[in-house]
Amino acid sequence: MAGTILHDRYELLEKIGEGGMSIVYKARCRILDRIVAVKVLKEEFARDENFVHRFKTEALAAASLSHPNLVNIYDVGQQDDCYYIVMEYVQGQTLKELIEQQAPLPIDRAVDIAIMICDGLHHAHEKGIIHRDIKPHNVLITDFGIVKVADFGIAQAITKQTITFGGNVVGSVQYISPEQAKGEPLTRATDIYSVGCVMFEMLTGQIPYDADSPITIALKHIHDDIPSVRALNPEVPVGLEGIITKAMQKLPQHRFSTAEELRNALLNIHNQYFSNYTNQHKNGKTLIMAPLSKGRGQEMAKKKLRPAAAIALLAILGLFLGVINGLSGSFFGEEVEVPHLVGKSIKEADQELSKLGLKLKILSWQYDNEVEKDHIISQQYVEGFSVKKGREIEVVVSKGTQLQKVPDVTGMDRSAAEIELRNYGFRVGKIDKTYDEKYKENQVISQEPRGGTEAEPGEYVDLMISEGPTPERITMPDLIGLKLEKAREILRKHNLQLGEITKQESDAYYTDQVMDQDTEAGVLIDENSIVNLTVSLGPGPAAQARSLVFQLPQEQDFYKVVIKVNDARGERKVYDQMHEGGDQVVVGISHFGTGQAEIQLNGMPYRTINL
Repeated sequence: MAGTILHDRYELLEKIGEGGMSIVYKARCRILDRIVAVKVLKEEFARDENFVHRFKTEALAAASLSHPNLVNIYDVGQQDDCYYIVMEYVQGQTLKELIEQQAPLPIDRAVDIAIMICDGLHHAHEKGIIHRDIKPHNVLITDFGIVKVADFGIAQAITKQTITFGGNVVGSVQYISPEQAKGEPLTRATDIYSVGCVMFEMLTGQIPYDADSPITIALKHIHDDIPSVRALNPEVPVGLEGIITKAMQKLPQHRFSTAEELRNALLNIHNQYFSNYTNQHKNGKTLIMAPLSKGRGQEMAKKKLRPAAAIALLAILGLFLGVINGLSGSFFGEEVEVPHLVGKSIKEADQELSKLGLKLKILSWQYDNEVEKDHIISQQYVEGFSVKKGREIEVVVSKGTQLQKVPDVTGMDRSAAEIELRNYGFRVGKIDKTYDEKYKENQVISQEPRGGTEAEPGEYVDLMISEGPTPERITMPDLIGLKLEKAREILRKHNLQLGEITKQESDAYYTDQVMDQDTEAGVLIDENSIVNLTVSLGPGPAAQARSLVFQLPQEQDFYKVVIKVNDARGERKVYDQMHEGGDQVVVGISHFGTGQAEIQLNGMPYRTINL
């Protein structure tokens, strides 16, 4: 497409980049005679009305932004089926390229870059526009060291490294916020989380969460603990690590409330560890200066010294410096070193500063989950920094742990409840189960602490889980002596399950006979309960001889005498003869193991004898 002229104005010179949705060309604006970048929507997306509408709407919104730390958009247009955006052409490299070349970046350099990113973001946020895809690839650094955030508010490239929910692209997975990964509504806190990820990568050379699958990376952003920057780069100050940790909190409300607040925290770090006035990079390309006071700034802006006055002033200044040099340190007063105050109580810090002739000034109070209430979180000057006596040392003091409302997970499925608790910063505690008529199986019946109450983040929440309605109660059948297959059938008819089968040698039971059951016959047990059996391997009992002697009654002339034996071999008939009434009957029988012999007269039970 190089060589094409759009609307008789933008001459496309060469292709300089390509994303999932668009191609970027270096171009020349014929009217203003300047070099610009033109982003052209790819043909396959130009045929999709949804993409075209999104491309136009968001590009027009981004075009309303104008800031030194944003890649400014000049024009949005259409020529036939070609949709394009004209933007500022930046001569330089991406932050991703810089990280790949130099990571980890010098700490002051990384802080400077993050400050400029925040400046651009805050301007856009105040205009109601959220970037949604902050990453090093979208941060450009000019040859003069100026940071510019690109692709602001424009639909992002669809690649395997971009996570999608419900058909809407919501951000690059390595820098995605937890709420983006869950497909929830986005706020400016989303961009702040991504800035935290970018700072992590600048200072360590690694992305915060990594895995083989993009989905796995997204889940890590939702559930995994925030990794330690100092574990990978011990030179990072504790205060800076705390800033990154706060920016990457799982819940948006726990992060910095605005990009400006994050910027100010980074400026405080810059002032503490690098310089109170200026910072000149080694390459000489970036210079950050602390702001002058309002009155002083206005005065300097209004007055311009004439050459003669300037020469006179320099002479006076030289004389003044000579006097100062002669007076040495006594002119300004004695200097003392700032002590370490972090972690100490307000009272301890005040006493220690008083001994050195310094004063304690509380700059702000903040919630902190690690620093005890009324103890110092951070201090204005690092330990060992020299200041004059009488100086106020500003500190940030802990308000203690910020209590968090426990979510109400009653009625939720167990897995959903556990995810909900983790999302709110709580841990799943003890799990108890019980039958319940109201709640379905695996639903949460109750919780402790209760939903809506306040507790410290990280506290355990115990759950009571339903096992469903109380099952029916069944009388346990007697299976002793039955063949295993018969026992299995009886259990099935009673809605019971056969569990573990243990086999043992036995002289009392033959092979495959049930010789024991773990639930005694006649006991009431729950439907679908598991019953474990012990089955004989044999050889079983040997035959035993026994004589049965009994007298027949005289009420009838004749009796049909039947004898049945029920023993280890089962039930069988062993005798069947006619006898006169009053006769004495003697019958020899064989039996195996213990059992019973039943005597019947004319088909009616007469006597039972234990064997």
